[in-house]
Amino acid sequence: MHPGSPTPAARSIFVPRVLAGVAVLSALISTAGFTLLVSPAQSTPEYMGKFNAKYNTRGSKLDSCMTCHTSQAGGAENVNAYGADFGKNNHDFGAVEGLDSDGDGFSNIDEIKAETFPGDKNDNPNTRPAPTTTSSSTTTTTAGLLDAILRLVPKE
Repeated sequence: MHPGSPTPAARSIFVPRVLAGVAVLSALISTAGFTLLVSPAQSTPEYMGKFNAKYNTRGSKLDSCMTCHTSQAGGAENVNAYGADFGKNNHDFGAVEGLDSDGDGFSNIDEIKAETFPGDKNDNPNTRPAPTTTSSSTTTTTAGLLDAILRLVPKE
């Protein structure tokens, strides 16, 4: 052993301390980097859940990032007009219900009730297809069905 070099016992105590210090320092630098470099997301699953609960839209086309964003990716960089109004109004759905965020002539609440996107002017209650109706000539009534069955039964 060289004079002045640490003993094996001292080395075994020193090495774990250095490694622990490096690990803690690395974690702090990583956390700081992510905090500074990653832009905070404005959308959260929490908002979508609250929207669905308030307007009973779970499972509908409005149960989608497209309600507030221009793509399914979400994120602050692609917020649509409704999402922008929602953000400006402290994420209060009630505060934006009466607005016409996309400028299509329908209030946000009317679009939500019609299950159209309140942030897309090309999707509004006028663009929804009309419900299909059944022609009265193809409708079979219970009385008509019963008469047809009775005609098949031989008379005594």
